[in-house]
Amino acid sequence: MKILMVGLGSIGQRHVRNLRRLYGDNIEFIAYRVRRLQQTFSDAMKIRDGVSLEEEYHITCYTDYEEALDQNPDAVFITNITSKHMECALSAAKRGYDIFMEKPVSDSMEGVEELKKLAKENQCVIFMGFQNRYHICTRRLREILDSKVLGKIVSVDAAFCERLTTMHTYEDYSTTYMARKDMGGGPILNLQIHDMDILQWIFGMPEKLMAVGGKNSNLKIDVEDHAVISYQTIYEGANVTVTTRSDFLQFPPTHRIVVVGEKGRVELDYNKSSVLLYVGDEEPSLETYPDFQRNDMFCQEEKDFFASKANRQESAIPLQDGIDGLKIALAAKKSIMNSEAVLLNEI
Repeated sequence: MKILMVGLGSIGQRHVRNLRRLYGDNIEFIAYRVRRLQQTFSDAMKIRDGVSLEEEYHITCYTDYEEALDQNPDAVFITNITSKHMECALSAAKRGYDIFMEKPVSDSMEGVEELKKLAKENQCVIFMGFQNRYHICTRRLREILDSKVLGKIVSVDAAFCERLTTMHTYEDYSTTYMARKDMGGGPILNLQIHDMDILQWIFGMPEKLMAVGGKNSNLKIDVEDHAVISYQTIYEGANVTVTTRSDFLQFPPTHRIVVVGEKGRVELDYNKSSVLLYVGDEEPSLETYPDFQRNDMFCQEEKDFFASKANRQESAIPLQDGIDGLKIALAAKKSIMNSEAVLLNEI
């Protein structure tokens, strides 16, 4: 099976390592690379000195994307900078290739409808890389909600915050895609988008939202450094108030979701892989999962992508879900810019 990797930064290399582990020598890697940086990462995101990525994984590289597509890959993994996702996906979909696309879909809605049309016409399987759907905390949240133990859900509060200056210690943060508007940077599109996906998947899409934020710090970036988004949605016939926040400033990192119901609440800590459940006047129940491995999320999404591909079925995380998350993100950016509520159907 031939896989075309579009970009081989940290996330692209993670997929390469996982696919080799999962499928061994049955995978032949080719890659479209522009800069061809020689950094080779370990699972712990440490640079492996003296190790050539292209040699270790026998990757044939191309500097022309159309030439790479001419090699007739069985699937295309789009793992380059956000602002280049759409043009690469469109070229692959025009040829009928199945696509694994890292989040988010893009940094604008340009080309989105065309991609939907091409994918339908050419029967392309498209899988969105929102790995946190496979996190033990997300799975437990769904089980707890299904049990109705919290009663009627009233509100949800989420936070996903990291310190940009030390997220990637091997590079200057100010030059990364996360710091640059022209590459699709900012915490909304790079951190908060994960929670937007989980929340719209479980609790549904809002009709409108309000967001505040911007750049208040001295970080050398031209995107927002923090954002707070609020909206209401309908879950099981009742209004639920949702708030999500994100920033590029906090250390230690924070990633949590708190769901409050009439009979109790649940607190999810994604970084600690723990679930704290309060029900009525009972003693709180703390669940920890020391055996949970973060990389397992990525392996499972890769397995699901290839299962969908083999069965020619819609993927577990389809393109439309990625589009829905992107609409929330873009509506939030618009709300911050204009200091007013934004209707999602205007995006």
